[in-house]
Amino acid sequence: MIRLLSFFILLPLLGISGCKKKDNAGPVPVVIPYPEGMSTNYLAVNGINRKYLVYRPAGLTQIRSVVTVLHGGGGAGLTVADPGTHPLSVFRNVADTAKFLLVYPEGSLDNQGNPGWNDCRRDDIAGSQGEDLPFLKLLMDSLRIKLQLTPSNMFLTGTSNGALMTYTYAFWYPSTVRAIAVSSGNLPLNPESGTCTSGSSVPLPILITHGTLDPAMPAAGGCVANLGGACNRGQVISQSATMQYWLQRNGLSNTTPTISSFDFNLSDAGNVEKRIYSGPNPIVYYVLNGAGHAVPSRTVFSNTTPASGAQNRDIEYAVEVWQFFRQCQ
Repeated sequence: MIRLLSFFILLPLLGISGCKKKDNAGPVPVVIPYPEGMSTNYLAVNGINRKYLVYRPAGLTQIRSVVTVLHGGGGAGLTVADPGTHPLSVFRNVADTAKFLLVYPEGSLDNQGNPGWNDCRRDDIAGSQGEDLPFLKLLMDSLRIKLQLTPSNMFLTGTSNGALMTYTYAFWYPSTVRAIAVSSGNLPLNPESGTCTSGSSVPLPILITHGTLDPAMPAAGGCVANLGGACNRGQVISQSATMQYWLQRNGLSNTTPTISSFDFNLSDAGNVEKRIYSGPNPIVYYVLNGAGHAVPSRTVFSNTTPASGAQNRDIEYAVEVWQFFRQCQ
């Protein structure tokens, strides 16, 4: 814990990203309807109780920011919030220091009984088919109203299937969040019709991390998590094409990025190239050279497997995401 918090405090801010400030009167004193620590909560969506966890750091009496974290698909579910078990749990440590409210929703079940997200992929026949988008919209609205916040206080991040769900939410409801971040996610090759195809023209600050050797979400595009060869999780476009979409949407297609590289952990897959596209709606893009599908972390390690590849251990995803989000408050 001490090592992680010291690491968080010493990190430089991403001020050069140029995140445009929104009108925000700051935190309003309200009765926070969640106890300190982790609590389990439910929200009824069309007659079905949907589960979500809320982590309220000790001493948090005024809410300035709410960060909602979407797990990946295929089995991990809300165990990603258990301390030390998954890099997404590090958001709890960051929240303890930065004092924001943290929310972990649970996706609907896929055809194998594992929680996941019904995102924009039309050809994801093995994935979840539940009403996840209405659930997330209702959850975000509920949090905002209960806590007397504005969209400027709301942030969304996810990994893998959760990354694609973050994109889906950003297509449908971009004006309800201030910024988003994704790990290991490309846009779908065969999206659902309507908004999933047309997307949105509303710019939205975004942070992206992606491994160049990700076997589950191929950087060059193709079948998702295709170990069995059936391609029943659908296909995605390349990471390069995904980036081009966001550069165009955020008005940054002609922006030259500020590029830096570093390699703190010489025993992991490779170094990191960080590209900052500055502007009112910036993009921060971490190219994880040689890395696979796991969320990058310096403190919570993921084993190398054929399904996931090697983890990058040069950056702490939760820390980098929060540093990005806080510039947009």
